[in-house]
Amino acid sequence: MAYLPEERVGKQNELPEAIEGVGIDEQLDGNLPGDVQVVDEKGNSVPIGQYFNQGKPIIFSPVYYSCPSLCNLHLKGVFEVLKLMKLVPGKDYILLPISFDPKEDSDLAASKQENYIKTYFATDADKTQGIHFLTANEESIKKLMTAVGFRYKWNPEAKEWAHASAAILLTPAGKISRYLHGVYFEEDTFRLSLVEASKGLIGSLADNFALFCFRYDPKENKYGFYAFNIMRIAGGLAVVILLIWLFPFWLRHRRQTKSS
Repeated sequence: MAYLPEERVGKQNELPEAIEGVGIDEQLDGNLPGDVQVVDEKGNSVPIGQYFNQGKPIIFSPVYYSCPSLCNLHLKGVFEVLKLMKLVPGKDYILLPISFDPKEDSDLAASKQENYIKTYFATDADKTQGIHFLTANEESIKKLMTAVGFRYKWNPEAKEWAHASAAILLTPAGKISRYLHGVYFEEDTFRLSLVEASKGLIGSLADNFALFCFRYDPKENKYGFYAFNIMRIAGGLAVVILLIWLFPFWLRHRRQTKSS
């Protein structure tokens, strides 16, 4: 059982019991604990910090691979927006879907990884080096989900996990930079979020300039104009234009002074 954060049921906007306590508490500027052990799609046990400090932002997506609905939509949304971008996984970013179901293993993770890579990246092996589908034991999962504020619970009646959905963007050092909620993502918003998380290590000059003029609006789940910085740019341009306009007068005055 899954839900989107904006879903509410009942006359007084009460949540049904099945999803009480489920949600995401943003932990911006918090750190993902790098010493927590996870299992990669090849069955290797590694500290999640192995993926840190490679000069690339990280997309951390809590899901469970046998999810019948929301997780598939979320991963589909992430892969679709990544395919639209010119940035290359493994070179420009690292994608880490991770199952919060401790019963799921690396075989299932590998199967899911293969399906998504074949669907969205075809046979372009160079574009799949930075995509790792992870699993972990219950203790490791709790540490990681607590660190990112991801609250979920098992629904015994539906025999499904109740959970929300978000792509959590980390800096190369593993610090939480941005939460992109939901299952569908705008290309510009996702791209700017990656550039922002990278601390300028990826993206074009235009991308980094856009971040100077735009700020992320969590209510809209997108970037909007940042009036203060735009006014600073406008003010700077006005000064430059004024100086250019005054320069001929100054030059003429200087020549007249010399001739006299």
